[in-house]
Amino acid sequence: MALSSMTGFARGHGVNGTYSWAWELKSVNAKGLDLRLRLPPGWDAVEGPSRNIAAQVLARGTVYGTLTAGRQGVAPVVRVNEPVLAAVLATINALAGRVDAAKPRLDGILSFKGVLEVIDEDEQEDERQAAEAAVIAGFRATVAELAAMRRHEGEALGQILTQRVKEIASLAPGRTRRPAAAPRRSRRASPSRSQSCSTHPTGSIPTACIRRRSSSPARPTSARNSIGLPRMSRRSSG
Repeated sequence: MALSSMTGFARGHGVNGTYSWAWELKSVNAKGLDLRLRLPPGWDAVEGPSRNIAAQVLARGTVYGTLTAGRQGVAPVVRVNEPVLAAVLATINALAGRVDAAKPRLDGILSFKGVLEVIDEDEQEDERQAAEAAVIAGFRATVAELAAMRRHEGEALGQILTQRVKEIASLAPGRTRRPAAAPRRSRRASPSRSQSCSTHPTGSIPTACIRRRSSSPARPTSARNSIGLPRMSRRSSG
């Protein structure tokens, strides 16, 4: 089974129509899979498909994903917020007779917060859907790149571990085989000393047997027994 690391980094980017996007993925160690996404406002539609893709490709690790998306090449539109401007002018006219001050200038009035709005050109629904599909496809490619990087790092770690194991094995003392034990002799195969002395094939008594017999204590020959008492003889009656 190939090793796979849980740490890695991958980046992907692309352009679709007037939209440009970029994904950055980073993973660290974790017991399970935990995908944490940071999406710009208005791009919540890509979260669900992105999570499904990550679950199909990755099994473990905490993955941090950041999406950057926006429209490029679109001229901004400046628009005056009429209700806010009317409220500002009404306030200026109400204070004109009560405060001794110079008349407000146009640039001062337009600098009030909310008077001017800078917006992008209205986008088409089909264009936005195509951009979301491109962002999801870009996430799939970026996750595949992240998984490949994790496998590559796992293979490198496996080679290092294998080399360390070989080095440790080379430092361990070699084991020597014990010599095979000699077969045990059967007691029946070796005759006893008494048998060798009594059943010698030549009929003569071996010298070792003569010496052993001569060194054995002599039996008492007197009428007394071995404990010094006289032997009792039986007489036959009648």
